[in-house]
This record gives sequence, C-alpha cells and structure tokens, in this order.
Amino acid sequence: MLPAAAAYAYVDHQIHTPAKPGTGKVRVVVPLGATFHQTATILHQAGLVDSELVFDWYARYRHLDRSVEAGAYQMDRNWNMEQLLLAMQTAVPDEIWVTIPEGYTIQKTAKRLDTGAVIKGSEYIALASGSTFDDKFPFLQGRPAGASLEGFLFPDTYLVPKDATAKDLITLQLTQFGKVWTDTRQAQAVQRKLSTLQIVTMASLIEREARFDDDRGKVASVIYNRLAQGMLLQIDATVLYAKGAWQSTVTVSDRKIDSPYNTYLHLGLPPGPIANPGTKALDAALTPTQTDYLYYLSDPQGHNHYARTLEEFGRLLKQYGLS
Repeated sequence: MLPAAAAYAYVDHQIHTPAKPGTGKVRVVVPLGATFHQTATILHQAGLVDSELVFDWYARYRHLDRSVEAGAYQMDRNWNMEQLLLAMQTAVPDEIWVTIPEGYTIQKTAKRLDTGAVIKGSEYIALASGSTFDDKFPFLQGRPAGASLEGFLFPDTYLVPKDATAKDLITLQLTQFGKVWTDTRQAQAVQRKLSTLQIVTMASLIEREARFDDDRGKVASVIYNRLAQGMLLQIDATVLYAKGAWQSTVTVSDRKIDSPYNTYLHLGLPPGPIANPGTKALDAALTPTQTDYLYYLSDPQGHNHYARTLEEFGRLLKQYGLS
C-alpha cells in the first residue's frame, strides 16, 4: 500500500471506529477552563480516543473544535470520533461545577447559587441555618444550640449532579471540611487550648481581614496579641457581619450596632464564625506569625500595614489618609 493510501486508511479508521468498543458508559470530567486540546487528552486517557492528533485535526477540519462546557459527562464506549465530536457540541453535563469562594458567608453563597439556577439559595440558607447535620459530622458537635453551619461550609469547587439539592452541596462542603480538619490541625488547636469552633471563628476573621497571603499570619498575630492583653478586637468585618452587609467601608454608626458579633463593643472572639474560611486562614489561626503588633489598617490596594503602639497606628492613619 502506498504511504498516502496507508495514511488515509489510518485516519479514516481513527475517525470512524470506536477506540475501545464495549458495553456501558465512560464518565468523563472536563475541568473548569479546559481547552479543546485538554479535553482531547482527557478523552484519550478515558480510552475513547486513540489518537489525540487525529482528533484535534478532524475537529478543526469539521469546525467542531470549540471548548466543551465544563462538567461530567457519560460517554458511550461505542462512539467513534465523529460521534463524540457531534455529541460534544450539544451535550449537557450530568454533573456541573459549583465554586464557593473563600470568605463567603451562608447568605452570600446563597445569592451565588441563585445565579447558577441549580440549587435554590433559600433552600441552602434554610438547611445551613439549622442543626440537621450535627450528628453526622463530629467537628460540629459542641457548638451552641441553634448555631448555623457558618464557618464549616468549606469553600471549594465541587462537582455536583445537575439536579443536586442544597443538602447535596452542604454534605460535600462538610465532608471536605472534615478532610481538611486533620488530626494534626486538631492537635494544634488542643495545644493552643482552643476549640474547633474558636479556631474556625478566628480563621473566619482572618479570611475577611487579610486579602493577601503575607497578611494572614500577621492578622492572626494581632488577634492573639489583643486577646492576650484583654483588648477589644475592633475588627470591621465583624461589624459588617452583624449588620448583614457586604460593603467596603464601616461607619462610626455601624460600629455601635448592638450585636454579640460586634467586636468594637464585646471582648473576645465573636460567638461564632463570620464567614467560611479556607485552608490558609485555618493554618494562620493555628500557626500565627510571631509579632508584637496590636493594630493594622488596609490601604486602597488591600495590603495591610501594622503597628505596635497607638502612636504608630495614628501615623499610619495619616499616611494613608484615613484619619
């Protein structure tokens, strides 16, 4: 057979013959932001495509090389390349990605869910506000009666069924928190003589007050130092949580809100978390940077600046036009 004819036969075979025919379906997961070529690699690894090169070429030739919607799909083992490509143009994933950013509250997560039209925010709030899950997850035990799941709904990107319920997502979030809250982290909390709830509460303050990695450990040190000296924490994020607002500034009037979460009025940590922290904030609460800082402020770019004395803090306020 001539080389050209052999090449044609090879390509034709790749296009029109299933790679590994058989019964049943193959679950294929397309990550968020995956390019078409990356999807081709995933299909190859799943045994649905023999040659990624031929697949890429044929897709471009047929003008079917657009990115595939992220999610999980059930692909037929007996589909050839042409059938795969055509199916991918209109396929709706059986499972979709849901991303919950670090530092989101239950309320803000619910609003985000409502925009995705998969899980109803109202159902999420109703379940997350109760104690339905307390018996299933040991780390939830010991919290005050009637406490919500705020702080324990781990922020991450989850693959959920397209008909998922609020219970499904909350279960995934709590399960992930349980994986993150390792025996090592639990031992670190015990060593500091703090409960899981106290560490998660502190981590939630750090998450809301530190936008950059370098600031997390330092914010944690300020919290520890103030607690040790019996000072009010005076953290603006607690005021906003008490107010039920998500805004960039806090007024003098805001700081007078009568709430146990208002750390301008009440000593110590607030009674519970004010957001759902990620791993870095949890680790900052467990292993703070060692400093003697007692004050900090954030500049317009979100970077924090620290002071040891009230006099130093006053100079920072003037420097950044906040006094």
